[in-house]
Amino acid sequence: MDELAYIIVNGPLAILNILANLFFAFCLFSPHTAFSVRGREGLKQPVKLLLGFLVCCTTIFLVLLITAECLWLLTESKESWYVDAFVSFTAFTSMSTSVWLNFFYYTQIVPAQRALFIWVKRYIKIIIYWGLFVDRVLFMFDLASVIYYVTITEGNDNITYTSTNNTVSDGLYYTVLVCFYCKVIYMFFCLCVMVGSSWVTVCYLYRHMKRMKESGSTFSSPRLHSQMRVTITGVLQGILYFLCALCIFLNIFRHNYPSIELDYNTYYTVISLYMFGTTVNLGIGQSVFRQRAADICLKAQQAARSFKMGR
Repeated sequence: MDELAYIIVNGPLAILNILANLFFAFCLFSPHTAFSVRGREGLKQPVKLLLGFLVCCTTIFLVLLITAECLWLLTESKESWYVDAFVSFTAFTSMSTSVWLNFFYYTQIVPAQRALFIWVKRYIKIIIYWGLFVDRVLFMFDLASVIYYVTITEGNDNITYTSTNNTVSDGLYYTVLVCFYCKVIYMFFCLCVMVGSSWVTVCYLYRHMKRMKESGSTFSSPRLHSQMRVTITGVLQGILYFLCALCIFLNIFRHNYPSIELDYNTYYTVISLYMFGTTVNLGIGQSVFRQRAADICLKAQQAARSFKMGR
């Protein structure tokens, strides 16, 4: 991807993402979010925490993208291990958070029938909190080890994950290597969880709607509509997850296998599209954002009418 195409695609995406995530942050962190919106039930944990992580990850990525672009204009080079490491960190964190959010909705929609799933549903909050803690520690330790590794080797382009470097101790090298493979295994596990939970939820809703049709029931239930909306956005998020993970792994392995062609413009554009897709999914799937947007539009219309009447 050339520079002009990169700017044309990422410029509007960055602006829309910034505006949307500022609005999401306002909805999440305003004092009224803890209470009901127009009489509806407000956000509860762990949904609020998971949404907060997603908004923060997207915001940090946008800051990194703008900072990286400024550095690239000054240095005329996009070969930066440091920016690469931080961008991968925000992408991995956002992706794993979306998996936990999707898994949480799966436990709330699909009835638990086996003993293991009953136990998971009962302790889902504790499981998610511990899961978030463990993967944040893993990603942050991986980020720190990679940055330290790159710093002491002065960004040598000959650094690989498959051969030791004489300037680096074996302990540090194997630490980076273990973190790398742990991250790969964990993200593959998250992909399996995302696909499995989405598939089971879709199958359950299909059987449920089929039974409703056979019994003559209507499909106008707000709860059913909410479940369908969450399921559809979960499936779309799973597709985004797969494409983004594929791009990240290609970017990682290209340092070891020069035959893999993936330029930085394409790499950052894919991450940017993933973040934008996540933002769109949040706007569609989360009622708190839609309700707050509707309230703001209603207040704006009332203010406009009052202004016209005043004139």
